[in-house]
Amino acid sequence: MNTASTDGRDRAPTPRTRTRIRRWSRWQDVSAVVLLIGTVVFVAAIPVGIWLWIAGTDRPEVFYWLCGSGVGVLLIGTAIDAVSGPRLADARFADGHRTVGVIEEVVELPWNDVDGNPTFDLAVRATPPGRAVLRRTLHWGAGDASGPDEGWVGRAVRLRHNTCDPDDRSDVLFDGWPDTEDGR
Repeated sequence: MNTASTDGRDRAPTPRTRTRIRRWSRWQDVSAVVLLIGTVVFVAAIPVGIWLWIAGTDRPEVFYWLCGSGVGVLLIGTAIDAVSGPRLADARFADGHRTVGVIEEVVELPWNDVDGNPTFDLAVRATPPGRAVLRRTLHWGAGDASGPDEGWVGRAVRLRHNTCDPDDRSDVLFDGWPDTEDGR
């Protein structure tokens, strides 16, 4: 079971939201299993190919079939993960509060994303009406070589959160930019 989703279900106030979280959590679990199977099949193809080559067997189609199957299963697992990941995150915050905050600091992290682009943490401060000041950290992957810079400090950002705990920095989901027409 996806332990991260258990926390989201515990916080979800409505049965409908808990059902959505449970469903997308299961899809995440399925994607993990499919990715594991694809990895095992692909890795197993390598020694099989070496064995076929050493044995002098003229059956390269077995090796090609195993490699192709492994890659195909990996692609299916990746597609399931790509669809279910954002939907699970959205489901976890479906009943959450929407707040507009201000970026206080942009921190470039020492590691890059899978494409080699820089990643950032955005320290956000928000003050919901009648509540304590919330501090949240948004994780930001640039998606390209340019990303947030010091010019983003002071920029308004819309976010969703489930708790009003002032120091629960990880309880956050990016919900767009309030200063743009479509919010994205």
